[in-house]
Amino acid sequence: MPTQLVTTLTSRDRVLAAIRRQPTDCVVAMPYMYDIAPINTGVALRDYYTNPAALAHAQVAFQAMAGQDVIAIGADNFYIAEGFGCKTTRSEDEVPSLVEPPCSDLMQVYDLAVPDPHTDGRMPVMLEALRLARQAVGDAVALRSPGTGPFALASYFIGSQEWLMEVGMVEGGLDEGGEKEAALHHALGLASDALIAFGKACWDAGADILHCGDSLASCNVISPHTFQRFSFPYLQKVFSAWADYGIDRKLLHICGNSTKVLELYAATGADMVEIDHAVDLRVAKQRIGDKIILIGNVHTVEELLQGTPETVTAAANRCIDHAGAGGGFMLGSGCIVPRYTPLENVQAMVAAAHSRTYPPAG
Repeated sequence: MPTQLVTTLTSRDRVLAAIRRQPTDCVVAMPYMYDIAPINTGVALRDYYTNPAALAHAQVAFQAMAGQDVIAIGADNFYIAEGFGCKTTRSEDEVPSLVEPPCSDLMQVYDLAVPDPHTDGRMPVMLEALRLARQAVGDAVALRSPGTGPFALASYFIGSQEWLMEVGMVEGGLDEGGEKEAALHHALGLASDALIAFGKACWDAGADILHCGDSLASCNVISPHTFQRFSFPYLQKVFSAWADYGIDRKLLHICGNSTKVLELYAATGADMVEIDHAVDLRVAKQRIGDKIILIGNVHTVEELLQGTPETVTAAANRCIDHAGAGGGFMLGSGCIVPRYTPLENVQAMVAAAHSRTYPPAG
């Protein structure tokens, strides 16, 4: 394991400095981790995603084990969707998944209303978990909120497969009269408004970073043209509203190979973008590294889940070498770290970051 530097900043101060492109004592380590926390801390999984005290305890206790600079509060993708009427599972060994959407037909989205983040779905669970985690860590560790993206959230109104079919019909010119496209945009507006309200509530609850995860809008799922038409404007809407609220630490997370739309990601209004392993960090650094903070991109399966501390360390150092020059970068996992990833691999990733300073700008 790499030799640790003598760190002089708290994790939270290190993160805030890195986001502001100010000097730090070492590279920020922020692997994206949810259900790995309860598995390692003895918290029952069902308690983790339904009980805010259990969620906060698991994440805070796990951070003490792993040492990362950012605690990610969250569990699954449906805490907001449940506020719209989505029915989801309650399993002892899996996080919630969608059982029944609130609409059986796209045109029924006009019957939906934006939920209240303080009372509806499991949004109150997430908000209280943020408050409890903030109480537990004080100003020592940064907190990352949960937050589904507009395109993904809107898809849950009718089911993601049906949603993609409707989008495909519109893109294919099979929408005479434009009724389907109008309904799609209405749903996306509702989803954006819900995410805006939830994000503001998360900020008020103590989040340092607001997360917007729109992985269904991945270019592994939809085309760059579809992304620009049906996702990009709503990401802009969300980030603009958050910025108007005074929020200056906004994170965009979209899985898959985003190479073709990197410039669009940087133009959404986000302050940070989490880059998946499918993207060459050198390319991302060259194309958008001067516009937005990059986070990434140790492979979650090949390195973190299946690798060793030595291979994780090598992968982490490659990421830092490829994108860390001059700052504007935080070492991340690109996507959620698998539940059964060995703890020593996560520790190796964190140690690799904390053993390095940012290389000088080339």
